[in-house]
Parts: sequence; C-alpha cells; structure tokens
Amino acid sequence: MEMKDKIQICKVVAQAILADCQLTDSEREFLKTLMDKYGLDEDQRKDVLARNVGDDPGELAKDISEFESVNQLLVELSMAVAVDGELSSSEKELISNVAAAMGVDQAELDMLVKTALVD
Repeated sequence: MEMKDKIQICKVVAQAILADCQLTDSEREFLKTLMDKYGLDEDQRKDVLARNVGDDPGELAKDISEFESVNQLLVELSMAVAVDGELSSSEKELISNVAAAMGVDQAELDMLVKTALVD
C-alpha cells in the first residue's frame, strides 16, 4: 500500500473518531496504533492530526487510489467508530458519506460496523 493511501486512511479515521466531538482514551490509542502500524513519521502524524472542521471525509477518501486501500479504509473506519462501544449519529453519518463516496453498498458497510461493534 502506498504511503499516501496510508496517510489518507489515517486522516479519514481521525475525522471519524472526532465526529462526535468526544475523544476517548480508546479512540486516541486506536489512532496512535493505526499510525504506528502504517509507519507514519512525526510530520505525517502532524498532518493527520491537523484536522480542519471543514474537511470532508468523503473527499479525503476519494484520494485513496488502490483497491486494497479502499477495503482497508472501510475496515479501519468501522473499527474506529466502534472502539468506544457506541455509534453516534454523527459517526454513522460520516461513515455512510465515506462509503457513498467510495461507491460501497450501505448493507455491506452496516455489516462491517455491526461486526466491529460486537468485537
């Protein structure tokens, strides 16, 4: 997976966990672990964390080029919104918008999120 896709996945995940305007310790740890997993350096981490309120996660997701990366985004995003055990309406809306931007079926997305909430 290309580094630019890894960074975009992290940016979308960061938007998702901040969508409900609450950042739990488990969400913070999830994002840190994700950035560690993808080998982001300090500058790349700062880029991910430089969240702009007006950023559209769907548009960020459109910048992901590889098919494998799109699948990985959906998995990471589902796990991120489920990490605190709750799915807020803002998180649900965000993940639905990202899926729509990526051309992913809502039923497939619902299944991923339900699986993540159970785990």
